[in-house]
Amino acid sequence: MKSIALILGIFILGTGFVKGDEVENRYHRGMEAVETGQFNLAVQEFERILQSGWESSSLLYNLGNAYFRQNNIAGAVWAYEKCLELDPGFQDAIYNLSLVNLKVKDRVDVPPAPMYLQFYRHLKQQFTPDRWVFICSVWLVLFTVFRMIRIIKRWDQIRAMKITEHIFVVLLILSVLISAHAINDDLRIKQGIIYSDSVTATSEPKSYSTPLFEVHEGLKVIVIDQIQDWVEIRLIDGKTGWVSEREVRLLQE
Repeated sequence: MKSIALILGIFILGTGFVKGDEVENRYHRGMEAVETGQFNLAVQEFERILQSGWESSSLLYNLGNAYFRQNNIAGAVWAYEKCLELDPGFQDAIYNLSLVNLKVKDRVDVPPAPMYLQFYRHLKQQFTPDRWVFICSVWLVLFTVFRMIRIIKRWDQIRAMKITEHIFVVLLILSVLISAHAINDDLRIKQGIIYSDSVTATSEPKSYSTPLFEVHEGLKVIVIDQIQDWVEIRLIDGKTGWVSEREVRLLQE
């Protein structure tokens, strides 16, 4: 039995190395295709890597570049958005996404949010939920260590120490709130990119139901429900309607 288990373990480990080598080879072929202007081949290689279950911000960034050079607006938006889910601070992806979004036909005008809300959203989007949890843990450890030192050294009556502790508490509470909000959004909110040139949203998940509005490729939408091969989408201005599942590529599976 031990020998069988050992052989099985070696086999699994070996297939892992083979898969890793295959992914690396595909990635190199994709990058070479980008450099030589073979963007169809590059997209093919990068998408096959994603299909195998591997993903990274660099892979998605280069996939977005290849789609952009093909003038595939929906594919480029999807890849850059997916890249920024993994690495919100990826500046090149942020810049390229802003460029490709200029080519998206749909422009939804909404009133600007208050400054404090804009600041909070910007702050929350700087890191992934996992990174916010890490930051929260770091503040907790620092606060605990500081509190212990203050008790041991008997610094309770020193005003500067009290102020410092209050700052630690505020930062800890803020990081906990942002972490909880980021995790909740990550678990609750599904988003997708319209993947067809033009899509008509309807009032019900049926092809013959009442048409409500039209959206175009590259538009980012919130997916709020799904029934069989139909998904219900919501736009940033609050409009909702049903579209075929094949016309939306989800960002979160």
